[in-house]
Amino acid sequence: SMITTSLGGIDVPMLTITDFSHTKEEESRKKVVIITGRVHPGETNASWLVHGIIKFVLGKDKVANALRRRCIFKIIPMINADGVTIGNTRCSFIGRDINRLFSSSTNQKLMPEPFYLRKLVSDIQKIDKHKIMAYLDVHAHSGRKSIFMYGPYFPLHCSKYMKIRTIPKLISEMTEMFRFFSCKFKIEQYKENCARIAIWRDFNITNCFTIEASSFGFISKDRETICFTAGLL
Repeated sequence: SMITTSLGGIDVPMLTITDFSHTKEEESRKKVVIITGRVHPGETNASWLVHGIIKFVLGKDKVANALRRRCIFKIIPMINADGVTIGNTRCSFIGRDINRLFSSSTNQKLMPEPFYLRKLVSDIQKIDKHKIMAYLDVHAHSGRKSIFMYGPYFPLHCSKYMKIRTIPKLISEMTEMFRFFSCKFKIEQYKENCARIAIWRDFNITNCFTIEASSFGFISKDRETICFTAGLL
């Protein structure tokens, strides 16, 4: 299906992946995971990560089967289709960074992608306020090595302080490509209206993460820099 049509007239696809053989009652118990990529057009390896996610979730692995039984994945592989099409590095068709425009005041006509992503979240929550389990926004990073995540801020005394650190910590134990100590869990003022923060703040979804993958490579346990290549991944 399409989540919207861009200002430039390009359809923005959205994939829905789940086990469609379930009954309506079973379907109603499933949690939703929303994943977006390429909000910044020049971050091409974000597409590589999203492609890998899609390939895994559609696979025959027992974990993938369990995920499809328990979750509904809403994946928008290329949310800034205009920017990618015209060759921008960071901006949309109107020369603005979409990832600073996800506030509730976003303009439907000029910025349909943030508007309809918010509408998707809102429509799902009207059915069940707790149905959305996570929102993941996939990026590339030009200034740091390895793969890491940015998450929401919770004070130390809050029970969610450790909960939001659990997923990145587990990933770091599974692969040395992911560096837990590069993860950040804070709200920087200049990122106030980025997708991750706006969705967390306005819809009260705890697991809102930006996934950042280096445009270069990762630091191994032996402190060597290993370049990301198609063969390696």
